[in-house]
Amino acid sequence: MSAKNSHLTIRQDLLEEDPDISVPIRFLDYQEDTWVGDSDTLSIDEEYSPENGEQLDDISGYNMIIKITDPSQKDEYGNPWKDRLAFAISADFDWN
Repeated sequence: MSAKNSHLTIRQDLLEEDPDISVPIRFLDYQEDTWVGDSDTLSIDEEYSPENGEQLDDISGYNMIIKITDPSQKDEYGNPWKDRLAFAISADFDWN
């Protein structure tokens, strides 16, 4: 289960189907595509989403920008994920 202060969590119905499921995101800092799974240290906040649900990229269906922190995960340079901005698909998340 995601960190208690997380405003967004991976959809509960997806986790019930497969507890190891992960969802796609694209970090904005290094334009890095990755998959994020649920963990006790995962914290996700919404930073931006257009009111009309408009897609923010050309091909992947990303329609929101999130801020993600998970000290158990590292970026390609070995730094922990802390307040990293990423594109995400709103349908992959539940609001808390």
